[in-house]
Amino acid sequence: MIKWVKRIMGYGSVPDVIENVMAPTPKKAAPKKATPKKKAPKVDLASMSKKDLLAHAKKTGVKANASMNKAALIKILK
Repeated sequence: MIKWVKRIMGYGSVPDVIENVMAPTPKKAAPKKATPKKKAPKVDLASMSKKDLLAHAKKTGVKANASMNKAALIKILK
């Protein structure tokens, strides 16, 4: 009766079950190591003009606008 129940449940024959259970499991791939981010070179913000500060803010993705003064631009870029 046990063999009959196993066949109904989809287990198959006993040798098939043993083969499936004893089969080696595939190993998971190792996760990739994250590459360290390169640090941007230090920039002397005080020596830059307002126009250069606006361009630097745009390049780095910092929200700035032309109505800001130079001190405010330097503050948000730090």
